[in-house]
Amino acid sequence: MPEREQAQYGTYRCPVCNHRDGAEIRRGDAVGLIRCSYCDTSLELSPRGRDPVRFTVQVAGEHATR
Repeated sequence: MPEREQAQYGTYRCPVCNHRDGAEIRRGDAVGLIRCSYCDTSLELSPRGRDPVRFTVQVAGEHATR
């Protein structure tokens, strides 16, 4: 499980479609770039606290590739 230790899991709510889902970003990254699993909008996630975590989310200025 070394991979899991490198990732930080949390939940987010998409500001476009209001869908709630979980996501992982690399531990130590200030911002993670993902796509909403429902509406495919590029989102920037940033941790708001320790595990388990909720992410602060906003629409990304650049397109997420994953």
